[in-house]
Amino acid sequence: MKKVITTVGTSIFENYFKTMKNIRNLYDNIKDKSFTEDYEAYQGQANKIKDEVLKFYKTNYTEDISAEIKTINKIKANLKEELEIYLIASDTINSYIAAEILKELLKQDYKVHFNKKHDVIKDLQVKDKDRFVNEGLPNLIQRIENIAVGNVEESNFVGKFSSDGCYNNVIFNISGGYKATIPHLTMIAQINGSDLYYIFEETEELITIPSVPITINMELFDEYAKQFKELEDGIDNYSKWKEENYVFVQKASSCIQVADNIADLSTLGTILWRNYKTKNVYFFATDEVIRKIESNKILAEKVIKFMNKETRDSKTEKKGVGNSKHFVFDDGNNDYRIIYYEKGEDVYIYKIFDDEEEQVKYLKDPNNKPENYNPNIYCSINRATKELERKS
Repeated sequence: MKKVITTVGTSIFENYFKTMKNIRNLYDNIKDKSFTEDYEAYQGQANKIKDEVLKFYKTNYTEDISAEIKTINKIKANLKEELEIYLIASDTINSYIAAEILKELLKQDYKVHFNKKHDVIKDLQVKDKDRFVNEGLPNLIQRIENIAVGNVEESNFVGKFSSDGCYNNVIFNISGGYKATIPHLTMIAQINGSDLYYIFEETEELITIPSVPITINMELFDEYAKQFKELEDGIDNYSKWKEENYVFVQKASSCIQVADNIADLSTLGTILWRNYKTKNVYFFATDEVIRKIESNKILAEKVIKFMNKETRDSKTEKKGVGNSKHFVFDDGNNDYRIIYYEKGEDVYIYKIFDDEEEQVKYLKDPNNKPENYNPNIYCSINRATKELERKS
């Protein structure tokens, strides 16, 4: 089943007003108002608009009522596959209402996903360019990534990847939504090997932008993973950091955006870095942990499994004695244990065991405390080869 990520515009209202005028004033009142900031104040008007448009289209339904529906139906006819629809709205009340209406109309024929908590993209608006670039686009990329990898109920990127390539069954419907997002959606699709589709309302022809082979210099990411990670977290003093990482900055300038001496990943940098991270897991570890993993490929496999946050959370218990408590990942039915802590989205592994007697003895010793360790070596494990590489 193909996942169709569909950005939502307002063509459904434009077509409605060609025939009906009853809610025109209400619509003009909420048009382009922020969903995040204004929805609560306009919820009654929004519900009235939704109810009136739905009532009309449930008895006057054709695929021509919106560009999104028309394109989805054309995609299905063209691919001859079952489709699962993921609607994404901008941070406006009218886009949110349009998505709710489309969800109701499409669910007769498709499995449709739209949850205002996750699928109205905060700061994805066109009134404030800086907010659009610095907040809206990264939020859009993050949401697309979570849909692609199956984290549909997650707001934050949590690093759960399918082993066979998370974008293999993803396509994009770009008939609706802001035109300003199209270059960025095209980048995401091309880098990850996904097709894009769109159709103009006044035509019947489905236009396809097929994925094309793109060669990315992965060696740049292998060599400078530490710098990409630092940019992902944000650099507070870019001028100083630039001096310390001058060669990297020269090689990867298009991946960096700077404002007021604060730097982070550009839209392109975010897309490329996320794409790269699908091939590896990243964590901080002690030298002892690294040596153990390097000598045992099974441990490497366990760490890859452990780095799935959903799995990690479900199989972690707090163990120890007295004031010496540790977060222990227990994979079950084996002797492998990973002892760690988290800071934000970063994981720090300070002990790892492949022997039950050793780990039981360790946990019973009150002198063994998490603060005794400094897992400060940034490293990665390749999902395919299970090879570990130190990044710092």
